Amino acid sequence: MAGNKPGKPKSKRTPVRLRHKIEKASSAKQKKARKQAKANPEWRSRLKKDPGIPNLFPYKDKILAEIEEGRRRKAEEAAKRRANAKATKTGEQVEREVEARMEGVDEEDIVDEEMDEDMDEDANPMAALLASARAAAQEYEDDLESGDEMDEDDASGSGSDEDGVELSGLPTKKDGSRKAFDKVFKQVVDQADVVLYVLDARDPEGTRSKEVERMVMAAASGGKRLILILNKIDLIPAPVLKAWLTHLRRYFPTLPLRASGPAPNAHTFNHKQLTVQSTSATLFKALKSFAAAKQLKRAISVGVIGYPNVGKSSVINALTSRLGGAGAACPVGAEAGVTTSLREVKIDSKLKLLDSPGIVFPSTTTDGSKASKTEEQARLVLLNAVPPKQIEDPVPAVTLLLKRLSASQDMLNKLLDVYGLPPLLTSNGDATTDFLVQVARKRGRLGKGGIPNISSAATTVITDWRDGRIQGWMDAPILAIAPAATVGVDAGKPPVGDQKEIVTEWAAEFKLEGLWGSGEAAEVDEEMQG
Repeated sequence: MAGNKPGKPKSKRTPVRLRHKIEKASSAKQKKARKQAKANPEWRSRLKKDPGIPNLFPYKDKILAEIEEGRRRKAEEAAKRRANAKATKTGEQVEREVEARMEGVDEEDIVDEEMDEDMDEDANPMAALLASARAAAQEYEDDLESGDEMDEDDASGSGSDEDGVELSGLPTKKDGSRKAFDKVFKQVVDQADVVLYVLDARDPEGTRSKEVERMVMAAASGGKRLILILNKIDLIPAPVLKAWLTHLRRYFPTLPLRASGPAPNAHTFNHKQLTVQSTSATLFKALKSFAAAKQLKRAISVGVIGYPNVGKSSVINALTSRLGGAGAACPVGAEAGVTTSLREVKIDSKLKLLDSPGIVFPSTTTDGSKASKTEEQARLVLLNAVPPKQIEDPVPAVTLLLKRLSASQDMLNKLLDVYGLPPLLTSNGDATTDFLVQVARKRGRLGKGGIPNISSAATTVITDWRDGRIQGWMDAPILAIAPAATVGVDAGKPPVGDQKEIVTEWAAEFKLEGLWGSGEAAEVDEEMQG
């Protein structure tokens, strides 16, 4: 009779159905654990913790001793580097003292001492250090002298009053020299017959420099033309746009322009016929009429200047795209500092454009105090003139933004609606901190332990402001205009200062009849009011 042997073990094989059931249960459990981990706001590191060396490992003591020896060696090397750096600084101080004492010594004595130092370099390491520091200082001074000579040559070649204006360009990895950007700007002004000054429609006065306007108009004995371009008009309502156009046309011809489409989720205003195609066509016809009036044998050069990220390259791309260009003539980006050099774009045989890097023009309202510098930096951050990586502290910019938007309760409510926040607490504490804490919680900008990251939340607010997701603008100033009867100065009366007179027409070469559809000014006003 066949049967199992008494000592034979029982088989551990399981049906495939049961094995699959266990695998599905395990997978479902892991999926549930991952879902719960995502819902948990507490921060966890994704790096797995090092388990260390097992106690049962036979060579654990030897490995720990090697690790400790490596740490000790690194500490000794760091101490040696600090000692060398301290010796270098000490050597520079000794060198300055020696040079101060040697002011009355003859050249022969100096040569003898240098020869003695060369002979004693091997015996005295401090002497070798002093000699190398002296050589490096001399080389640095030679470079400075050569750079100053080159700047003087360029300044004498320009032959204009532009040398007295100091500009500050955006620092970049390739060329962080401010003078290099100044040279490019002056080169654009010198070569251009017409200068397009691009302004941000949300803050035209903030992106405008009266000194630069005077410099452009004084170049070539007043033979250059300056046109103000009000870009990003889709981010402001029609009444504000009309007020700014009325204000800016007191000084220079001003054209509204939509150089590019809005960013994703941006809050824009519809200005009916003021589209990208129509506004770029208006600007193109104005430039072509100027070229036709000049009747030059060469092409008319049009320089484009302005603050960083106001849309200078987008203006050129808008003009070239209407000609059926395949791609963008100039690279563009949401951040400042995309254009770093002079770029020439040829439209046709009678017109060429000059793109320039963004330059932060000098401000006349700032003094040397620390608070003034912080406020000026915050203003530049709101103008998108500073790349995000170069913003040291974004919180003052958010404070300035809240201050501007708080002037209008409607704008402040729209800001709170963007993030879905309740009214801010302004009675106790700082309103900026309260606002950024709520933004950090809404957008998930939390640090370890669920602590709100104020800096990251402020960067988020600045990015939303840059892309137009936050609505806000500056209202045009209202200037008192003297009556027409009092504009003239009588012989018996003293002159009245600071009188304003509206420019009723443009220069002859900038006549724009028929460029706004039917050409009637009334229809343009209706479009802006609608």
